[in-house]
Amino acid sequence: MEKQVLVIQKNTSKGSFAEAFASVFSSLSIVRKHNLYGYFIIPFLLNIIILSAIFYFSFVTLRPLIYGNIPESGWLFTAIRFIITPLLLIVQAVITILIYSIVGTIITAPFNDFLSQKVEVKAFGEDFDEKLTLASIVADIVRAIGNVLKLLLLIIGVNIILLLLNIIPVLGSLLYTIIGFLTTVFFLGFQFYDFPLERRRFTFGEKLKISFSFIKQILGVGTAFFLLSLIPLVNFLGLNMGTIGATVMFTRYIKPAVKKESL
Repeated sequence: MEKQVLVIQKNTSKGSFAEAFASVFSSLSIVRKHNLYGYFIIPFLLNIIILSAIFYFSFVTLRPLIYGNIPESGWLFTAIRFIITPLLLIVQAVITILIYSIVGTIITAPFNDFLSQKVEVKAFGEDFDEKLTLASIVADIVRAIGNVLKLLLLIIGVNIILLLLNIIPVLGSLLYTIIGFLTTVFFLGFQFYDFPLERRRFTFGEKLKISFSFIKQILGVGTAFFLLSLIPLVNFLGLNMGTIGATVMFTRYIKPAVKKESL
């Protein structure tokens, strides 16, 4: 039985952080140019419901949980409020966006997968023999759940390791904040590249290897999605725009550079 191995061309352009970042914000022009509104509307409506529920959860449940150990009166409360409130706001934002991206990815996976495929077909002339059926949609949902669970375990594992940085006085907290943000936007970007990568039936490990090889554009898409998620009203478009931006970058740079060869 032949064994398939992943090969990544080294002498090809890998795309830049700036281009990947911009691809997310210019994704609506792809929708308009290629008349993809019909594939855009359902995940957009789902985003409104999901994001509204997540932000409600964030302020009603998550915020009290994060702030619960801060005393409500006295000089200590005043000092802590001015010193760590900005940090707590960042923590709350990061957790909220991670929950949004994970839950949203699971629920909207079949629709955003379809949107991603149509971007490849209409904008880049790709041809897919596989047709979307009820069985394939169910498989997409199962696959999305499996990938998200693997990604979630990876995120938890990485953050447990990063927590050890706080052992280092002063510098440790700074490193934790910087590296923690970078890993967060990497995982956010990774989820969107999963759609075109999964269509090529790459394994989870192969997807990670590809993503690390093209890490600048992964970070670019993830950072753009993170910022989009913080902008009222525009954030309803976040998952759709991230999907389109990642698909565009994948088709331009990753697809020509990645293949499987038989041993």
